[in-house]
Amino acid sequence: MSEIKGQLLGIILVLSIFGIVGTALKTVFTNMKDSVVESVENTTSGLGTMLSFKD
Repeated sequence: MSEIKGQLLGIILVLSIFGIVGTALKTVFTNMKDSVVESVENTTSGLGTMLSFKD
């Protein structure tokens, strides 16, 4: 009976660790995506103003 408890505990620990790491990675990549989108928007808006002043 204790072997089954040990295996269940091991499975629960592995799943919880994967869940924590997955959540952390999702948060990091979401923040990086937002940063890239903001940078691209700033670049394109700057380019748009440069092109409008050329006329």
